Amino acid sequence: MRVLVTGIDGFVGSHAAEYLLGIDGMELHGTHFLHQQTGNIDHLRGRITLHEADIVDAEAVRSIFKAVRPDKVVHLAGQAYVPTALRDPYGTFSVNVMGGVAVLDAARRQAEERGTGPDLLLVSSGEVYGKPRLEPINEESPVRPENPYAASKASVDLIGQAYRRTFGVRVSVVRPFNHAGPRQSPVFVSSDFGRQFALIAAGKNEPVIHAGNIDVRRDFTDVRDVVRAYWAILTHASEHTVFNLCSGRVVAIRDLIDMFQQVSGIRVTVRTEESRTRGGEAPLIAGSYARLREATGWEPMIPLEKTLADVFAYWTAEIDSRG
Repeated sequence: MRVLVTGIDGFVGSHAAEYLLGIDGMELHGTHFLHQQTGNIDHLRGRITLHEADIVDAEAVRSIFKAVRPDKVVHLAGQAYVPTALRDPYGTFSVNVMGGVAVLDAARRQAEERGTGPDLLLVSSGEVYGKPRLEPINEESPVRPENPYAASKASVDLIGQAYRRTFGVRVSVVRPFNHAGPRQSPVFVSSDFGRQFALIAAGKNEPVIHAGNIDVRRDFTDVRDVVRAYWAILTHASEHTVFNLCSGRVVAIRDLIDMFQQVSGIRVTVRTEESRTRGGEAPLIAGSYARLREATGWEPMIPLEKTLADVFAYWTAEIDSRG
């Protein structure tokens, strides 16, 4: 089976690669951005066929599809950080929307030219729901994006559904909520805290954690559970196109700090800073993965405490290796 993962060198992409390489008969291909470092997947070199491409270059994407002829595609390449979208809306829309269209259209053309196209998973975001009016959020909840990142994801989300209806592209759309795990960029809260605790443990920082609003409550899923869910969607037929992906467990950001204190054995003072807050944040975002469970049998397996322990261990090793 030939599988293509766009953005395979990223946080989620690297974990997807590890998971997929454990499947018998897997021929794994992945795209990465031009001249970008691939440190997240260096340990998998020789087991993945890499294709260097700018995901918004439709011709380049089409050429990769022609060369690979994938059976299944996981589209992960994109811009994933809200503050970056606020600084560069044009770039975010270009990558997230037109990059998604390039992948969708390459899948459409493969089907037209070869008589069958790949099963395609388009990764949207739980951010598309904006500030929810009802909890928990299910797939019938209104899509009300409230920032450029969310709007870019909502756009490609709807375009993907249109490609399924109009062209018969076998695309499913997944809307993941917050996820966490080793190798995640420290611009995201759980990885940021893990790095701060590791720096304190190494004697490089004072026992002070710098944070934004620690009272908001969010649903976190381990990235290794996330990639299992992605594969489950790709390998189970369903009448549905759109699936939420979350853990069903909501915690306050202050709870993450408490868990890291338990994991590290370090007691800290928390210093909240306005520069780390996002204006207009919803106080609570809780999702339902009932449709995903019913369609595939997927359930989250890794508790948040284990996820955060692994994040702390990852950053401890990274800091030790850098001296």
